[in-house]
Amino acid sequence: MSVERPVGVPAERGPAEWGSDVVVDLLHELDVPYVPMNPGSSFRGLHDSLVNHGGNTDPQLLLCLHEEVAVALAHGWAKATGRLGVAAIHDLVGLQHASMAVYDAFCDRTPLLLLGGSGPADPAQRRPIDWIHSATTQAQLVRDFTVWDAEPITPAAFAADVVRARQRALSAPQGPAYVSLDAGVQEARLDAPVPLPDHTRHAPAPPIAADPASLAQAAELLAGARFPVVVAGRVGLDPRATAAVAGLVELLGCAYRDDRNTVVLPTRHPQNCTGDAALLREADVVLAIDVVDLNALLHRPDRGPRGTAPVATDGPVVIDLSHGDLAQPSWTNAFGSPVARDVQLLADPLTGVAQLVEALQGRDLAAADERRATVTARAQQLRAAQLEAVRARWDDRPISPARLVAETWAAVRDVDHLLCLRNTRTWPEGVWEFPGAGSYLGHSGGGGVGYGPGALVGGALAARDRGQLGVGIIGDGDLLMASSALWTAVHYGIPALVVVNDNSSFYNDEPHQAEVARHRGRPEQNSWIGMRISDPPVDLAGLAVSYGCWAEGPVTEPEELAPALGRALKEALSGAVAVVHVKVAPR
Repeated sequence: MSVERPVGVPAERGPAEWGSDVVVDLLHELDVPYVPMNPGSSFRGLHDSLVNHGGNTDPQLLLCLHEEVAVALAHGWAKATGRLGVAAIHDLVGLQHASMAVYDAFCDRTPLLLLGGSGPADPAQRRPIDWIHSATTQAQLVRDFTVWDAEPITPAAFAADVVRARQRALSAPQGPAYVSLDAGVQEARLDAPVPLPDHTRHAPAPPIAADPASLAQAAELLAGARFPVVVAGRVGLDPRATAAVAGLVELLGCAYRDDRNTVVLPTRHPQNCTGDAALLREADVVLAIDVVDLNALLHRPDRGPRGTAPVATDGPVVIDLSHGDLAQPSWTNAFGSPVARDVQLLADPLTGVAQLVEALQGRDLAAADERRATVTARAQQLRAAQLEAVRARWDDRPISPARLVAETWAAVRDVDHLLCLRNTRTWPEGVWEFPGAGSYLGHSGGGGVGYGPGALVGGALAARDRGQLGVGIIGDGDLLMASSALWTAVHYGIPALVVVNDNSSFYNDEPHQAEVARHRGRPEQNSWIGMRISDPPVDLAGLAVSYGCWAEGPVTEPEELAPALGRALKEALSGAVAVVHVKVAPR
């Protein structure tokens, strides 16, 4: 592990002497190991305290080359660990750079503490640059997509507000909190010791449980269902979810599927029908566990001309087990699509699952055994079809994205790894054999391109610290938006296997352009203009090497892929950030 060791610093940390020392002592007490940041003069006091008061250990500064990378790194780390991620962000201008990453974390309900610098509040202390780079209410920039914010102006308020921000960020529904530390107060000498709050008395809120009457109604519907389906979502970040959800699915003998970009049940679980497009159409009762966007799950429209969305008049009975609308903000439309719920179990997902299992005990579940056998046969047929679909395109040129995934899985399947990132639109279900929840970190939440590099490094950092290898499959457009995250990974000795799924385009928008042109009676063949990342092509392997990575590519021939991945894996297991650049078909 690469740690930048300060010199001339006492071996034992002394008492806090300056305002920002108080924050560093508190972060240490809160067991914060890392603070990714991009340097900024607005938190130069905090920076000095982290290095020369805290010894750059617990927490350790992690230099990132853009604020969006710093926040995304904390985002990925927090999802991988289930702990509070912390990042430091320069004042107004740094916060504007970081704002997309903050929004991603908000939509992804990830607990972050974002420490900014502001002011000074006292105009007499401001230098000319401070007037340009601060605001009367700096938090207003991100207030609509954070769960809490504060701008304290005393050292004691620094400590109180950081503890409060941590409490709120880790309380459900979770999300990022922003605390801006006044630059003048950071740099002021303390005239008296500042006692730290007892953070154990400011713990995150405990899990909430479901209403008993709603619980009984849900149990009755599930017990009497003809073909119930269970879908689990973001709870898949918690390794405890696998046993809990599997117990419920097995009790009901029902079909199961993961929500998009999540993994809860093992791929080989006999009732796992993830990827079965007909499943929800056939269901008479759907239990959605921690599904963030129910409308997208149940009524995802086909891509086509915009118009009045049809109102669903039929469909399954819906039981929503989640934190419901508690996170619904008034500004963004995220989580705001209207959903008809027949039963709402407003509860912590795992608490609610345990309650449901208890409520189902003693009910007549005679149909479960017969249904279980039918579902198991269906899952086996589905998996065979999924593998056959990959084999059908095995020799495609350019390389098919499905083969890229299959070959990457074959390379890492015997290595203890964490999948930090994957291609979403072209992901072939059933190929990567996940062991269950906690093995894949999911998507950005807010759909922000540029999330991937930083989040991959954050996940790989968490993986490294627990003896795993971070693995990621990343698109060329996503990588190019924040490729400097690779430098941070190399600099701090964070090994990773990074596979670049390069279709040389911001391809998601090409079908949109084709659709609009078709609707308007215009040439569809022009959909590539303004999309293609070519002429000249970007040497992504060369770019990675310039950051200090081991890299190979572009790999263009299918038979070259497995050997290249094998060489990269060997390097990654030896401590390198190994990048394999692969040219693939768009889909």
